[in-house]
Amino acid sequence: MGTSASSLGPNNQSPLVPPWAEQGDSITIEPASGTDGDIDTDQNGSDGSQDSEQGNDNNEIDNSQVQSEIPGPAHIEAKPNRFASARQAFGKYAQSGGGTSQLRKSLKSYAKKSSGGGKGTSRRLASGITAGTGLLGIMRGDNVTVNHQTLSLGDLEGLTTDQAIDKIASHLAPDNADSDAVRIALDYALEEALPDTNDFEPESFTDDVIQEAISCYLTDLIFQDVVTGMGRAWFHVEPASKHHRMEEELRELIKVIAQEQLENVTHGNPSSITRDNITKIQIDAITMTVDEWESFDD
Repeated sequence: MGTSASSLGPNNQSPLVPPWAEQGDSITIEPASGTDGDIDTDQNGSDGSQDSEQGNDNNEIDNSQVQSEIPGPAHIEAKPNRFASARQAFGKYAQSGGGTSQLRKSLKSYAKKSSGGGKGTSRRLASGITAGTGLLGIMRGDNVTVNHQTLSLGDLEGLTTDQAIDKIASHLAPDNADSDAVRIALDYALEEALPDTNDFEPESFTDDVIQEAISCYLTDLIFQDVVTGMGRAWFHVEPASKHHRMEEELRELIKVIAQEQLENVTHGNPSSITRDNITKIQIDAITMTVDEWESFDD
C-alpha cells in the first residue's frame, strides 16, 4: 500500500473534522431473504443467531449518525500549530530510517496535539466507519444498499477472490474526498483476512475472519490518517526505498494496538459483533487505539 508521502498534508488552518465527514449518502443494511441477517458461517460452534434479538429490522447508517454516536462535543477546537511537534518527531524517525522510539514519540504527540485525540480521529474517520458498518453487513450475509445499488454475498458467487474484494470495495467506498482511503482500507482488510484462494468462497466469513477483517480495516484507516497528518515529514525519508519498510513498521505498531482494543471492545467474542453494535465498536476501537498513544514514554 502506498502512502501520501508526496503530499504536504493538512495545515494548521485545516479543520479537525472536514465537512464531508459530517454528511454523505446513507448505507442500508437489511437481512437477506430467508435469513435473520447473520448467515451461519461460524465453524467454531456458533449457531449463527447473533442478531436474533434484533429480528428483521433494517439498519441505516450515514456520517451524521456516526457523529451523533461519538460522545463529547461535536466540534473540537484545534490546537495552534498542532502538527509541529508530531512532524518534528516523525521527521527524526524518517531521517534515522526507522526505530520505534521516535515513532512512538511522534504518535504520542500526534494523539495529544494534532488529531483531536481518539474522539477527534473517530469523527474525522466517519466515512470509513459508515463503510465499515456496511462491510460487516456484507460479511454477515445481509443485503447492503448504497445509492440504490444492493450487494450481498450471493452477488459474489463465481468470482475470484480479487474480483469479490474489488466489488465490495467499489460498492462501499463513499462518494467524497475519503473515497480512495476507504477503498484502500477495504482492499487491505479483505486481502489480509480472507484465505489465499483463487475462487471466492462466501462461507470463508467465519466469526474469526470477520473480526480479523474489521481489525485490519480499522488499522489501515488509522494508518492513512497518520500518514496524511505527517505530511511533509515523509520528505525526510531518503532513499525512497525506505518508505515501504517504514510504512510497514508504522502499520504494524498501529495494528497491534488496534487488535488489542478490538478484543477489549468485543470481550474476545467475535460473534458478538452485530449490525446493531458495529458502528459503536468501530468508534470505541479507534478512540481507544489513539488514546493509548498518549501513554507512550517520551
